[in-house]
Amino acid sequence: MEYTELADYQVPTGAITAWEATADPDSWCADSRRLSYMHLEHARRAAELGDEWHGHWIGTAFTIEERFDRDAFAATIRQWFARHEALRSAVQLGGTPEDDLVRMTIEPEAVGVSGLSMGVAASPDAARQRIQDFFDTTVNPLTWPHCVVVTLEPDDRDDRFLVVFGADHTVMDAYTQVFAINELSALYRAEINDEHHGLAEYGSYLDFSDAERHLGEQIDANNSAVVAWRQFFNESPTSVQPHAMPRFPRCVTGGLDAVVPPREPDSGMQVSLSQDLLDSAQAARFNDICKAAGGSVTTGIYTAMSIASAALAGTGEVRFVSPVHTRTGPEWGEAVGWFVGLVPVHLDPSDAQTFSQALPRVAESVSRYKNVGTAPFAPIADLIGGDVTPPGFVVSYIDLRRAQGAAEWDRRNARVLRSATREVDEVYLWINRIPDGINISTRYPSGERRREVEAFLSVFAEVLRTIVDAGDHDYMFAREMTSQASADITA
Repeated sequence: MEYTELADYQVPTGAITAWEATADPDSWCADSRRLSYMHLEHARRAAELGDEWHGHWIGTAFTIEERFDRDAFAATIRQWFARHEALRSAVQLGGTPEDDLVRMTIEPEAVGVSGLSMGVAASPDAARQRIQDFFDTTVNPLTWPHCVVVTLEPDDRDDRFLVVFGADHTVMDAYTQVFAINELSALYRAEINDEHHGLAEYGSYLDFSDAERHLGEQIDANNSAVVAWRQFFNESPTSVQPHAMPRFPRCVTGGLDAVVPPREPDSGMQVSLSQDLLDSAQAARFNDICKAAGGSVTTGIYTAMSIASAALAGTGEVRFVSPVHTRTGPEWGEAVGWFVGLVPVHLDPSDAQTFSQALPRVAESVSRYKNVGTAPFAPIADLIGGDVTPPGFVVSYIDLRRAQGAAEWDRRNARVLRSATREVDEVYLWINRIPDGINISTRYPSGERRREVEAFLSVFAEVLRTIVDAGDHDYMFAREMTSQASADITA
């Protein structure tokens, strides 16, 4: 399972159909439950940009290994929307309780589904372009439905078909993207076989969002999360990451190999790259090494990043922000929604000289802020003040091996997707452990800092492989590798 742009996904040729949920305008009712902080900020930004809002979505692609039946698939989408209130929610400009936005909802029985033929794509590029254009121009936080679906019936097979959906982030997070593979497949199989789907029921993201707003109102300047974030902003900046909200560290690049993305981005867009880091056997070996050193795969990944930073930036200290899920109760388990909080991370290996020495120290430094993520960041940022958003360096690590159906992802060509991102000074690393091993997906600037990120990714991958092969890895600092380090780091 990789996290890439649609342009990097293998799409077959065949007949394409676009599917959208429908509802009678009179079926919508105002809902007093407030938007989550991130939903509110996202929708307001879309309202501010107006017609300039284009091509902001996330989604998933996967194969359903059954014959395609239009009526059954329409019923599948209808059931999906009925099961999750987040998909039956919209925002309307004006009104209360947000003064500028009000939530609207519909009942499950009000949902209809329409299917519109998009013709037959004679080439994979044509198929990708039609799907991307549909998502880019349709998905919007101010326009319902916030999730649309495409099916593609391959020319050469009648026992399977491709499903691709695109959604606005306000109704979906990475876990939702993954959970939907099993859920939609189960719903479809139940329809064509006239049986019960056997899926569990979960709570509503709308209830979670309103509860989050109530929680945010209780946060004051003495709250432990506010204190922790303020400490992070005030105490942890370094010479290569001097900003309160961390950006990617300044790195040396001279004489070093760098990864090469499979394609160049379109003009004005960020670079997108996905690569395997370790296979399943190597990942298991890495896990054993980390445990023996008193850590976990997560802290082992972080320590490898620290070693890469030392080699390229001259310091093993690394600062970034990490998204964490906020599905803190069983009722939110596989609910559709944007259940995400933020955690500050400061990797500090102290004076360690090797991976095995550094890992427990890095683990200790990471634990300092580990309980911060359940507190919504927006009210914390308001209390702290200053330029603390948005994050410029984000790292996510998720272990997806136990997700329902994970063993089938490779065979079913499953992929979580994101739209292309306009050029901005942000670096995102998504590191995933799946049954096949550990991979990394990234997006980063295409301008002057591109070479730094690509060198970092190359060294990071080499560090992991060396740890697996040798059981350890020494810290080597940039000043030991090149005489230009000081000038590059302070540039």
